[in-house]
Amino acid sequence: MRSGSWASIGLIYLHGVLASASLSKIIPLLADISSHLGAQPAQFGLLISLMTLAPAVFAAVAGSAIDRTGSRIALRAAVATGLLVNLAFLWATSLHAFMALRVIEGFVVVGIYSAAPALIMATAGAARRARAMSVWSTYTPVGMSLGLLLSAQFAGTPAWRSGYLLHALLFAALLVADWWLPRSPVVQQTARKPQGMLAAALSQVQPVRLSLAFASLVLMGFGMSTVFPDWYASQHQVSVGVASGILAMTNLAMIPGGLFSGWLLARGVRDVTLLGSLMLVAVAVAVPLFMPGHGPALRVAAMLAWLMTQGAAIAVVTAALPRVVANPAQGAAAAGLLSQIAAITTFVTPLVWRPLLAGGNWLLFVAVVMAACIGAIALFPRRAAAMN
Repeated sequence: MRSGSWASIGLIYLHGVLASASLSKIIPLLADISSHLGAQPAQFGLLISLMTLAPAVFAAVAGSAIDRTGSRIALRAAVATGLLVNLAFLWATSLHAFMALRVIEGFVVVGIYSAAPALIMATAGAARRARAMSVWSTYTPVGMSLGLLLSAQFAGTPAWRSGYLLHALLFAALLVADWWLPRSPVVQQTARKPQGMLAAALSQVQPVRLSLAFASLVLMGFGMSTVFPDWYASQHQVSVGVASGILAMTNLAMIPGGLFSGWLLARGVRDVTLLGSLMLVAVAVAVPLFMPGHGPALRVAAMLAWLMTQGAAIAVVTAALPRVVANPAQGAAAAGLLSQIAAITTFVTPLVWRPLLAGGNWLLFVAVVMAACIGAIALFPRRAAAMN
């Protein structure tokens, strides 16, 4: 497979999709885990968040190590781990075993979220890099939708674990396809230790600011995903499984949003201007998304608008990653830093949003969205500063 081709970029992209599916496939199964393994409702937020523990602690250091050892090796190791851990879920007989496997599953995300964007940045040509990173940004909605679909069809049935088997089979197929992963033309080996490379990445203000801006988007985007199935089910008297299916399908609206941002950026639209406009739309759309008292058609329409906006905003931030990395050899370190800060935010997010869901005050959802939008705009690195 030719390095830097759209086919090679697509293969790398699939790694992000399967990793993101690991995060979301537990959401429709919370009731099953409660009835079969004894989980309490107060533990649901923790169950969702546990997978982000490893990225929250190790992602930046792991990214620096990947810059030395190579992204191809890291991706293959992560895929093999994903295969094994999903098989292990089939035989987990206690809540503690399930929680431990969720933590181990987080190492799949550590490897893929650091190595995959670094390999794209290293192999895609300068003319294609921004567009390729915009495409890469859509792995989250596709993966989240895949995870929801893998498990929602089995939720509430005796075969509730079957989604883990399907996920294991997908990882097995990807492990075979990894034979054709492209080789990076960038020499990733270096005399520096991973800790030294991490320190070099952290010393650059712009990657840190970009990571914090991305974390703001995670706070509101993933937060909505953790509460929407329950909120929709309570508002429209349907099952959580049905609501999860609606979220899985509408999640795909993030893809055209991300591609649209890539198209605008390729035509010279300033990224900071585009992000500011998108944040204003996000606040406006949050009101009909959560406000009680209207029918499902309006709520689904608001959800589509919300997700298109989220996809477009994530693409803007992700596409800025190559321009804020001073040294191409530190691509995985910078991606790991972004992944680590996002993972910390992901861990905290259900612990913020689930209590708001229990409280039932929809205006608090909108307040969190507004605060996150302000944070994203304020933290996003301006192009002139990044070039200094």
